[in-house]
Amino acid sequence: MSLGTFQISREAADYPPPPSILTLLLDADPDERQVAAHLAHGELHVVRRNGIPVGVVVICRKTVDTWEIMNCSVAPDHRRQGCGTALVRHALDVIGGKGARYAELGTSDASPGPMALYRNCGFYVTGTIRNHFLDNYPEPVWDNGVQCIDMIRMRADILAVD
Repeated sequence: MSLGTFQISREAADYPPPPSILTLLLDADPDERQVAAHLAHGELHVVRRNGIPVGVVVICRKTVDTWEIMNCSVAPDHRRQGCGTALVRHALDVIGGKGARYAELGTSDASPGPMALYRNCGFYVTGTIRNHFLDNYPEPVWDNGVQCIDMIRMRADILAVD
């Protein structure tokens, strides 16, 4: 799929991925073990600009009608340019094309930018997992200088997304 100057395609979810892709994956989830698990059970889609990886999304089937966005990241110098929106909308198109009705994800309570992006793509908050980042990561997780504590769960009804 090509959106403007972005080309998005499914790529091999082998672990470890090339360093440029691993850097993007670790930006969204700093635990390399979790990144490896996401790739082992999911599909990797990469957005490139001029052939260079500038964003990634990993999707994984949860149930017959629900897939989860496990990892979504855009390189800092490509944010606020439509790349994240293109990537999330691509993921929703792929998930819908597989016959699923719902897409879900979890994001940090310290991530207002990504939460706004997801809301603009049709996601709504379904709950909070208290202390998720404290209980599931060996080291503190930080986002823009703020420690991540809780995970915000979100869902989109693909049939309702434009």
